[in-house]
Amino acid sequence: MDPAPVARPPRFWSLDVLRGCCALIVFLSHWHLWSNFVPRGVFERGLHATLDTIHDATRGLTWPTGGHHPAVLGFFVLSGFCIHYPYEWRRHHGQTTTPAWGDYFRNRFRRIMPVYWVACLLGLAFVAAQTLHPAPDALVALHAESPWRHIAVRFVGIAGLFPEEIFAGNYLLNTVAVEMVMYALYPLIHRFAARGAWRGLGLTFLALHGFAIALLPWVTAYWVFNSVFMLGIFWYAGALAAHLFVARGWRATGAQLGLAWACFLAAKLIPPFYGLTLVKQAAWGLVCMLGISWVLRREERIPSVGASRPIRALRLTGQLSYALYAVHTPIIMLVTWALLSADLRSYALQLTLTLAASLAATCAVYYGVERKFYRPRVV
Repeated sequence: MDPAPVARPPRFWSLDVLRGCCALIVFLSHWHLWSNFVPRGVFERGLHATLDTIHDATRGLTWPTGGHHPAVLGFFVLSGFCIHYPYEWRRHHGQTTTPAWGDYFRNRFRRIMPVYWVACLLGLAFVAAQTLHPAPDALVALHAESPWRHIAVRFVGIAGLFPEEIFAGNYLLNTVAVEMVMYALYPLIHRFAARGAWRGLGLTFLALHGFAIALLPWVTAYWVFNSVFMLGIFWYAGALAAHLFVARGWRATGAQLGLAWACFLAAKLIPPFYGLTLVKQAAWGLVCMLGISWVLRREERIPSVGASRPIRALRLTGQLSYALYAVHTPIIMLVTWALLSADLRSYALQLTLTLAASLAATCAVYYGVERKFYRPRVV
């Protein structure tokens, strides 16, 4: 008799939706902010004003002023949840509690590194273009900064541990490198989580915040703020949410999510003091944590919503999210460089071509690279 098949934890479409929303928010904010040609004419000025209004509203409702992009923090909370959830689920259902770490690291490598290296190469293509034929644009020049040591650190994948701010044509890969550090640390985190030492883990990540602040006199604040010392606690919040969701049956209500969001907005109104940004980021991290629990609760209660066309579109965006996040910076910069080199400074053309090129590159990298190495289960 064949052994009974081992049950697998369910895949939540609502988390794909959240991931897709985070990726779109990051991309659209950069698409707007980095489309820096001067709008001319009634149509272009009206379009720019509309995008400004949408961006300002999003910033007011979600951005921890002076802190990280809200969607980036959302990504870290989601990542912590998605990595830890399968192990909590298996433990809850009486399956083995000892993860197969070899399989875990092979999966993480296939998931992250092929797209990461392609994104590194795209960044270098932009750096080469700007170096050989400099475009007179401060934003383009900034993103093309690339000392050789930064290029080497970027390709090796240790930017999350290297105490300098790295552009090298693709600045956003710095946060991916921090994710790599968290993936590498996860066996240690899991060991303490399996013992129920969640309070100790939380205090450890808070202590890392303090350590990061102590580093400020010696290293750039930009690196500190984008390091594992600052971002690790949001990954921890996601893992804790997975534990509470599975082991404690925790489901956030709309009232709890709304209250947390109100507290975040209230924190933005507090008169400035040293460390206020950390308070606002912590409040936003709580919003993200509650938001994950709330959408999972909605999925359990109304599963049929997942079949609707808008949700299916966002689920697809969620599947494309890593490729979109990884490649859009060098693509936007390359298109802008090309337009400057051709002396075409149309704002509408810049918007159109950067959007089209980013979407095309995302699909090419997703289907041509990511899906060749990593095929997640989609239900």
